[in-house]
Amino acid sequence: MVVGIVVFAVVFLAGLALGTKTRRPLPTACVVVGAFCALLVIQANEPFVAFSAFALIALTGMVFDTVRETVGLLLGR
Repeated sequence: MVVGIVVFAVVFLAGLALGTKTRRPLPTACVVVGAFCALLVIQANEPFVAFSAFALIALTGMVFDTVRETVGLLLGR
């Protein structure tokens, strides 16, 4: 279990590093983690579950980034 947590942390940090190039680190990291999860799930021969896992994780990151930007605009930052 510790190895799994470390692997997901490394994938998330790699996504954040990639996201710094696009100036959207959190959504990019969520897309990378979602793709990684989808690869793990698709190995169980469940393509629809893999797609839904990818979509949920990626959309969660995009919604979170949108909420962060909206709160920043409302607070004047």
